[in-house]
Amino acid sequence: MASIRIFYQPIIRLADLRPDYAEVLARTTGADGTMGGAETVVEAMTGAERSMRLTACIMQRALDEYTEHGFAAQNLRIAINLPLDAMLHPDLVTCIELIRASSGLPTSNIRFELTERHPVHDLKAACAVITTLRAAGYGLALDDITPDMPYLPALLDMPIRAIKLDRSVVISDHPADQEFIRAMAAQAAAKGQDIIAEGIETPTLRDSLRARGVTHGQGYLFSHPLPAAGLGQYLAAGRA
Repeated sequence: MASIRIFYQPIIRLADLRPDYAEVLARTTGADGTMGGAETVVEAMTGAERSMRLTACIMQRALDEYTEHGFAAQNLRIAINLPLDAMLHPDLVTCIELIRASSGLPTSNIRFELTERHPVHDLKAACAVITTLRAAGYGLALDDITPDMPYLPALLDMPIRAIKLDRSVVISDHPADQEFIRAMAAQAAAKGQDIIAEGIETPTLRDSLRARGVTHGQGYLFSHPLPAAGLGQYLAAGRA
């Protein structure tokens, strides 16, 4: 049976190149020690019930490590993926609050990155949960956005504090993708939102995105995914 391992990838403020968040990345490990990619976790999240339970397991483990390693004292917040279909589970908010309360962390230290791993058609219900989480003080970001993302205009109208550009858009040199980045950056700036670019691997790309109004970056230029101990070493070294 596969087990879950947790890794963290820093999200960097491009203005000062300092870590702002660490995104929680879950990976599966088989009985033989072979590690699966992100797709194996996605495949396991079929239906609201399984999606919610696996999300809760990942959140519990991440917050335990966050507390154990004292990341809050280093001014680092944590970003946890939350599938939109998991939001349709009636016990989701209660479950999140129980896990968060047991860790003793304030809601302001936690951001949920909303991902559409499976199609979600009841956007009204999803928006109600998003509004509840936002009112409780959690940060919310719309993850992996692309120009062809289903229901994108409706999702962007939800009460979110950040949007994250998918790596496929960030590394593309197609004019339509470049215009999409500019449009999203302008919209985010007008709403006072952060805009995050995934997949940054070169200083040239980092500087180009910063010039176009992107506020945060994530990618191998800054750090590969790290275990909790490695993230602690990264922060102590002051690298970004």
